[in-house]
Amino acid sequence: MESKYSLVHKHEDTMFILCVLSTVFLAIYLLLSVVGIIIFLAIAILSIFSHIISMSHIQLNGVRLRESQFPELYQKVSHLANKMEMETEPEVYIVESGGLLNAFATKVLAISGKSMIVLYSDFVDIAEEADDFDIDYVIAHELAHLKRNHVVKSAFLSLSMWIPFIGTGYLRTAEYTCDRMAAYYTEKPESAINGLLVLAAGRRLYHKVNVEDYLQQYNEKRGFFTTLTELLSTHPPLPKRIYEIEHFSEREPGITLLSRTKMAVIIMIIVFLFIPIAIAGGAVGATLLAAKFNLLSDVYPSEYSPLMQAIIDDDMDQVQLLIEEDADPNEVNEYGENPLIVAISYERQDYIPFLLEAGADPNLQDDYGWTPLIQAVMMEDLESGRLLLEAGANPALEDVDGLTAIDHATDLGYLEFVELLTQYK
Repeated sequence: MESKYSLVHKHEDTMFILCVLSTVFLAIYLLLSVVGIIIFLAIAILSIFSHIISMSHIQLNGVRLRESQFPELYQKVSHLANKMEMETEPEVYIVESGGLLNAFATKVLAISGKSMIVLYSDFVDIAEEADDFDIDYVIAHELAHLKRNHVVKSAFLSLSMWIPFIGTGYLRTAEYTCDRMAAYYTEKPESAINGLLVLAAGRRLYHKVNVEDYLQQYNEKRGFFTTLTELLSTHPPLPKRIYEIEHFSEREPGITLLSRTKMAVIIMIIVFLFIPIAIAGGAVGATLLAAKFNLLSDVYPSEYSPLMQAIIDDDMDQVQLLIEEDADPNEVNEYGENPLIVAISYERQDYIPFLLEAGADPNLQDDYGWTPLIQAVMMEDLESGRLLLEAGANPALEDVDGLTAIDHATDLGYLEFVELLTQYK
């Protein structure tokens, strides 16, 4: 069979490039996130392991075609593989399907492993029983996936499947390509159409389907959700696949399928533009509203009081104003830290005399038993330590580990601090 149309669908290469760019972008993004890399590697390893176990199960329990095992079917595979000029002939297995109609091509290790084709037993049964159904189309379709390296490409481009419409768009064009190649190499477009009708109506009813009515059914469903479903699907709708085969084989379809491009563009604008803007705007609005009415104060309590925050911000005017308005210089946060400890932690020495004068207790301990004096030792802040000692700080107070300021200074080798503390002890 000859056709003026290319065997490869006109959009397959374009969608492949988009998938490559998307995968590179996401890979770079994940490389910037250690957590992202770990999650991706974990998912990849689990997926590959699961795939290997599944394929091994088929190899152990499925029936492999050989010259001595289903020889006629084996010859069909060999003939088509040679006709399609494939370098290696894949292993083909028949597996019991429990009524399911399917077939797929794969590789044991997804990328470098042995090529395989799995035929569900019901497809083989139909070919054995029906005169108007030829399994050649099913075999050729799966061989085409292997010849075009769709399995390998999909494995490398798995990240692009996370982006709406990009990965699935490439997979749909790959299906169109394989339908064309199957129709071309088998030279039986009618068998290709019947193979698709079997998937639509089943093994006993497919030959009774009115194809024109079935194509018209696609035209009748043109709403938002039907178009969205098509965009998210890895396989094109069966009516479109039948329509494409009829066109490819230069048969005049009885029904012309209507385009859904306009609705698809609207959906993509909504998904990639309006929804992100709405989410971002809603998040910003909610945050501003919560901040205005202090709605998150109970859910996410502040680590620092206004007085402590003013010290951190190095805002002496605000600190003085808060003290004048009766802010407690001995207030503590959720960790038991007080303004003196905060001032020392953020190297705000100028605030210590003011806080002490306002009534700050130099011996107030936090939840770990640390006093402002111990904090000064840990910060190597000798001047703050001197101010605290002069205000009555006790160098013999112990923390929860039973260590005093002198013990910490000794352990850290701060000899000058040890000498100062010993004088006051």
